Amino acid sequence: MAKYVLAVSGGVDSMALLDLAARNYNDFLVNNFPSAKWPDDFVVAHFDHGIRGEESHSDARFVDVTVRRLYGLTPIICTASLSADTSEESARLARYNFLNDVVTSLPEPAVIVTAHHQDDLLETAIMNLVRGTGWRGLAPMGQANIVRPLLNWSKVNIVKYAIEHNLEWVEDRTNYSLRYFRNRLRATLRTWPDSAKGEMLDLINQQQSLRCEIEADLAKYVTTILLPSDDSHFILPRYDLIMLPAEVAIEVLHFATNGQLTRPQLGRLLLFAKTARPGKQMSWKNVVATTDKTRLFIQQNH
Repeated sequence: MAKYVLAVSGGVDSMALLDLAARNYNDFLVNNFPSAKWPDDFVVAHFDHGIRGEESHSDARFVDVTVRRLYGLTPIICTASLSADTSEESARLARYNFLNDVVTSLPEPAVIVTAHHQDDLLETAIMNLVRGTGWRGLAPMGQANIVRPLLNWSKVNIVKYAIEHNLEWVEDRTNYSLRYFRNRLRATLRTWPDSAKGEMLDLINQQQSLRCEIEADLAKYVTTILLPSDDSHFILPRYDLIMLPAEVAIEVLHFATNGQLTRPQLGRLLLFAKTARPGKQMSWKNVVATTDKTRLFIQQNH
């Protein structure tokens, strides 16, 4: 049964990813999908967001026909009706909601596979730094339920592979619209020398290694201060949060809220934990925090 959900937009990146897996190019399956067999262990999923109207629907038809004809799979396609003024973030969330729904619908555990590449990694890290996301911004794309086997591939090498293997793909014109921050950043990065990009990528790799160590240590620490609770609450002693250095306390709250809050929101939650009177409540879309005299209760809404 399927173990990997390949997110295929029809663009050159995802079509190359699909072909690499199907062709098992240079042991691509062995190196990235241990014990997986093609096509038995794979599902192709396409999200037709509808932002570009008929163009979006045409992309979906291209994916449907091409995947069936060349790769022997029947893609799962979701057709949405997002408006032309939908933000980049909203479109991304809608796409991942669909992909997670596909994973959930499968009869055995599976993970999402995306075609994010080296250039995407660089862009995302810089975007995070600009937005003030903190040290985690330098170690993006670390979700355990998403596999990204092209992170060591540059965009240039992906396009080269696609041309050499006579692949067909579609172009999303929104990828060139300067309305989106990522596209403006991408245009700027084209002017960077390769040496500067290399230094930035080295820094990202170092930070990713540190992130794994930090989060492992953090998980161990949090388990030592957790108070007994039922399945619906995460309970922390307010005294510990007060006594910890602010940066460490924020990391504890990041862990306790499963990374669902931004850094400014975590700062407000820490202040709430330190100063709120018993019985007070603070809430966001997916997180509700309440206090009694000595404890902070955190409930996540899924």
